[in-house]
Amino acid sequence: MTFKLNQLFFDVPNENNDYVSYQNKLKPRCIFSNTELKNLFYEHYKLIMKTVENEITTYINNENLCNDYEDMFPRKSFLTGEWYISEIDFDDTDYLSVNTAFIGTDLGYKDDYLGLEVHLYYDSRTESFIFNGIDSYAL
Repeated sequence: MTFKLNQLFFDVPNENNDYVSYQNKLKPRCIFSNTELKNLFYEHYKLIMKTVENEITTYINNENLCNDYEDMFPRKSFLTGEWYISEIDFDDTDYLSVNTAFIGTDLGYKDDYLGLEVHLYYDSRTESFIFNGIDSYAL
């Protein structure tokens, strides 16, 4: 059975580009080293986000990476299925990082639980972004 995910979209303006959390519900923090990279990102936004969603769904549904064993992190039973984009970091065409945050109930209430950072790079030959790995971390 596939664990279903539900993306949350926060609408509190992030005018100071602050760290985003489930509690402050700010729009994603965005770091672009220049306007050219910002434009490149938004030109490919839909495909980038589709790739991010596919990769995090694959990660969450991989029993070797996410299950309910006693000493496991993350534990699937703590996940609500809700997630959001917390940060976009695009320093150069070789490094685009999209940080996602998953909500969990490990504390007895909904709060940030798991971070998955999806790495991509821009391939100028194909004019597309290529998935380059994923890192997980506790929130």
